Amino acid sequence: MSREPVSRSKAAFWALVAAFTLLAGVPSIVLVQNIQRYIRFFTGVDPGVLKATTTRHTPHRNRLDEEGGLPAMRFVEFRFKAPQAKQVALGGDFNQWRPETLPLEKAQGGWWQTLLPLPPGRYSYLFQVDGEWRPDPDASLTGRFEDRAASQKEVK
Repeated sequence: MSREPVSRSKAAFWALVAAFTLLAGVPSIVLVQNIQRYIRFFTGVDPGVLKATTTRHTPHRNRLDEEGGLPAMRFVEFRFKAPQAKQVALGGDFNQWRPETLPLEKAQGGWWQTLLPLPPGRYSYLFQVDGEWRPDPDASLTGRFEDRAASQKEVK
């Protein structure tokens, strides 16, 4: 009969050791990770700061102003109203019609918007709303992209 209390006390002891290890170990792991992140920040090697991207097309590369330099960039706002949409992106001449490179941010009132730096010129574009291409209903200029109507914007 004396073996039963001993086995209970052993089980309680090992449960206490496991609990202590978890309580002491988890914060230690978090502390070590934070110290590593701190060191990487000060040494300039932090892979989490900037997302690696590639640029395959620069819309203003071949456009020079009258003085032979790069033209002044204008910040152009693109807006589309789609209150029920889950995702809206922008595709056009300026990003080789790759909407995944320009997702729009949802704003108040069901509007989706982005601000894009562009040099002066005329640009064709379409919005991709939940995977479906749609022209801008507020655009005053229209053109064509492949087999569909596209909106156009004049940047001056």
